[in-house]
Amino acid sequence: MAQFKILPNTYILSPLICFSRKRLFEEISGLAAAVSGISEHTLLTALNEREAMGSTACAKGISIPHALIPELKQSMAVLALLQAEIPFNSVDSDYQGVDFALAFFLSPKDKYEDCAQMLRLVSRELNNPDLANSFRRVWQDNNKLMLLMLKLDNLLFANFKPTTPSKESSSTNPIVQFITEAIGG
Repeated sequence: MAQFKILPNTYILSPLICFSRKRLFEEISGLAAAVSGISEHTLLTALNEREAMGSTACAKGISIPHALIPELKQSMAVLALLQAEIPFNSVDSDYQGVDFALAFFLSPKDKYEDCAQMLRLVSRELNNPDLANSFRRVWQDNNKLMLLMLKLDNLLFANFKPTTPSKESSSTNPIVQFITEAIGG
């Protein structure tokens, strides 16, 4: 497992053969359940509920499904490269096909602002057709896919601006908090 600076631990499903978004989400949730110990149903429901709020398709052929999982101790990701494009959108909108999904299961222990920034940056970087097509070209070689994930992580790191703690959170030092409460402040 590669050590990333920005991306969470990432697991690979490639090459993947499936014919619908429903099946893609089932495969992603199945792998995440096996790794995290959280039920596949919980993970699948979270992905579907998030997708119901709006499509997570972000670039030509790419989707970034994501969901907050309250039981998750550490965020994780699943990279899925499909053998063929699948229809990804609802029946009442213009066709959008996906052959590349990078799914994120986010832990509530992570800062919301950092997760939101990471998702925006991932979307922006994967919108680069050269990078996205590099993933597609090596879809059958997990070692090369992991090298590309490291490259993506480095691109994110170069543009990532960690959130600064607010004044409130800087006074949450347990000793300072104890003293403040002891003197009735």
